[in-house]
Amino acid sequence: MSTLLDAAAYLPLVWALAVASVSAEAIRRAGRRLSQGGAPAAAPLSAVSVLVVRPCAGPEPHLARTLASLAGARLSAAARCVFAVADAGDGALPAASAAAAELRAAAIPAEVALTAPSGPNRKAAQIAAVIAREPAPFDVVLVADSDVDLDGVDLDALVAPLCDGARPAPLDAAWAPPVEVAPAGSLGDRASAAVLGASLHAFPLLAGLDPRGLVGKLFAVRAPSLAGAGGFAALTAHLGEDMELSRRILARRGTIAAAPIVAPSLASGRALRDVIARYARWITVIRAQRPALLASYPALFFATPLIVALAALAAPIAAAPALIAIVIAVASRVAVAACAARMAGRRAPLLAAAADACLADLVLGAAFFRALSTRTVVWRSGRFTIDRRGLLREAGA
Repeated sequence: MSTLLDAAAYLPLVWALAVASVSAEAIRRAGRRLSQGGAPAAAPLSAVSVLVVRPCAGPEPHLARTLASLAGARLSAAARCVFAVADAGDGALPAASAAAAELRAAAIPAEVALTAPSGPNRKAAQIAAVIAREPAPFDVVLVADSDVDLDGVDLDALVAPLCDGARPAPLDAAWAPPVEVAPAGSLGDRASAAVLGASLHAFPLLAGLDPRGLVGKLFAVRAPSLAGAGGFAALTAHLGEDMELSRRILARRGTIAAAPIVAPSLASGRALRDVIARYARWITVIRAQRPALLASYPALFFATPLIVALAALAAPIAAAPALIAIVIAVASRVAVAACAARMAGRRAPLLAAAADACLADLVLGAAFFRALSTRTVVWRSGRFTIDRRGLLREAGA
């Protein structure tokens, strides 16, 4: 028994070393990807037609700025922009109409479409409605959430890898890892920015660890590949329409990659409970669609407090390994926070990185246990349950 306890005392050290190794590899891969440029296309991008769709819902903060920001993006392809608004009573309509007029003044064709979306996933339904009524053919669909500020973003890095002649071969879809750049106005805003800019869950880091991923904040997909996956109309019953689209593309032996850019989000004004609920929804999608990854949350994403607690329990048996485990776990966690913050374009003093690391771990831990406790989610004022296939149902139906 004594020998077994002695061996178990080294578990925190083994765990800390494993997390540190994964973290170092994630940082290395992220640095390599961001140092690369977009894949060149054989034909000029001006010969490529892009349908830009921006689903909108309600009067979000900074909406007028973000919707008009396409005018400041780098996009060499011929683009047409459609703002998808549910109906004339939607609070996003005034900003969308003003942004469409501003883009037209900048010689970018743009309009507002009232989509009357049906199905529990309103975003997927809005995009499907826009595509269904689009009169002109297009080569690529580029989707940008309404809170993404495209000013200065190199959208060519998303579109070029999808074009014929790209090297080594054209992708079916490309996505930009999202980061949050708005000044934190609430504890919820700071908590969300910490998860996306101070943890291993920060998508510029996570993109290198999960090649099957696709985050739908800002992405582009080839029109034939989208049609082959069933289109967005086939995704309106899925909570994670982006992850389901990725699964369908890969099932057809397609290819997806993260672009060497980020998608800057100006989301703000959120309560902490809403932020926890948001990440619980994301984890619920993992639980339903990719359950094998569920254990990665405590094992990697909020592992540091668990390792420290386990090392404290092991200290009376093996003090030195326990102390080394704590040092490795904390040092690697702060390094991840500092690196993720830099990739998100945020300042990362040591103390601020450590504080954000603690906050991110608490949020992810709370979201994880909430996702385990229920399959019911509240999303865009609706209350749904998500079944084992990842399909949304009206709660109580």
